[in-house]
Amino acid sequence: MATNHPTTPHPAPQQESAMDYAQHEATYSGFVAGLKYVIASMALLMVGLYFAVIANQAGVGWVLIIASLIVPVVWAILDRR
Repeated sequence: MATNHPTTPHPAPQQESAMDYAQHEATYSGFVAGLKYVIASMALLMVGLYFAVIANQAGVGWVLIIASLIVPVVWAILDRR
């Protein structure tokens, strides 16, 4: 059975408030910086896991695994200055 739909046009779009581009850029810059630290941390973690598991050098592996937790935090703190 056919349904009758109204044929009136859609209402005109309303202009929303202007976007705060400065805040948007600051948020995006923070996201990119955080992503940079996460990628560096994951790279150190993967190298540390390689040394700990595959290369049978647990000492070097654990040092790199611990460094993957500490280095990005110190890098982020020093990068803000």
